Amino acid sequence: MKRTTILCGMALTFMHGVALGQSPNVPSPVQSGFKATTPPNVPSSKSHDLFITGVGTSGSIPVFTAPFEIGDSALFQSPLGYVGIGTTTPETTFRVANNENSINQFNLTPIGIYATVTSSINNTTGIRGDYLATTGFGYGVEGITFSNEGFGVAGVALASGTGAYGVAGTYGSTTGGGGGGVLGQTEATTDFTSAVRGNANGTSGGSVAIFGEQFSPDAGAGLFINRANGPLLIGATGPSATNVFRVDGTGRVFADGGFQPNGADFAESMIVAGDIRKYEPGDLLEIDARGDRRLELAQNAYSPLVAGIYSTKPGMLGSDRNIDAQNAIDEVPLAVVGIVPCKVTTENGPIQAGDLLVTSSLAGHAMKGTDRSKMLGAVIGKALQSIGTGTGVIQVLVTLQ
Repeated sequence: MKRTTILCGMALTFMHGVALGQSPNVPSPVQSGFKATTPPNVPSSKSHDLFITGVGTSGSIPVFTAPFEIGDSALFQSPLGYVGIGTTTPETTFRVANNENSINQFNLTPIGIYATVTSSINNTTGIRGDYLATTGFGYGVEGITFSNEGFGVAGVALASGTGAYGVAGTYGSTTGGGGGGVLGQTEATTDFTSAVRGNANGTSGGSVAIFGEQFSPDAGAGLFINRANGPLLIGATGPSATNVFRVDGTGRVFADGGFQPNGADFAESMIVAGDIRKYEPGDLLEIDARGDRRLELAQNAYSPLVAGIYSTKPGMLGSDRNIDAQNAIDEVPLAVVGIVPCKVTTENGPIQAGDLLVTSSLAGHAMKGTDRSKMLGAVIGKALQSIGTGTGVIQVLVTLQ
């Protein structure tokens, strides 16, 4: 322990390199027994026989414990210049240690640093950390937990309504390069962990656990990469988290519940002869015998070259192009199975639901087939609707035969 005597009304002495400031002129108290001396450069007319006394610990930054007494504060400065609150062994520039384990008189759980701001100006910050190096892997703010049930960083939004988030991450540059607003990582090599997790704990309402929103037409709202060629996506449901959906590393989709697209046919993307602008959904198409994997409008009655119908809205579309290839500008979706609208003509008589349909002499139109000797290999499907006269578009069950 070290006793410190500081003269009031003059420049106060330094304690371990810490200036204690200046004391106002106050009435003279009872002398403490220490002899007062006037520090250099202080006129004798300004000196008083006033003393501030106290006992402190070496390294502690003093605090007034009475009008004329000082003692240890919660602040400590190490020989390296590191400052600590609640600790006498600060390991870095500023260290706060809270060793309490109970609710305090303000009904708060133990908190190391508690900062509040009242400004309503955008981007006001309660606590801010800046990583100013232009290279290296560092953090502006880092939170660490050693508890199996803890969080390194937690953000809580108490405001009701829209627009409030517990944690926000922002990538401020308009130039991309691999960075982002939020990064989650896990180093586990066994059992289950997650790099990023979202929980929607409400038992009703429209909340989602993970939400992604994209405003550029050049990228998706979500991107999943498995560098080890394992599954890209797995979907599970129910209390026991039963897997019902999976996309493997080759892009193959497995779905226990099947698929229910808003389209009732399977189509193949195929090239058409001539100007693609002369084709339209509902056209009856046949194989172009002069081309290679190419189609054209059906033009002759009972043609065995009939291939399918130009699909209006395929439920599934097959293609020989990979996922990143651009859409071909000279291809159309050819419905080969399912239900699609088809152009028809009554040149061979009225069409009733259930009639077998074949090509007609009107380009791109189907008609009712009546000559059984010509129908083998020429049937496009069965009519699901009726038409009495003229031309029109009806629903057809495509069943090539």
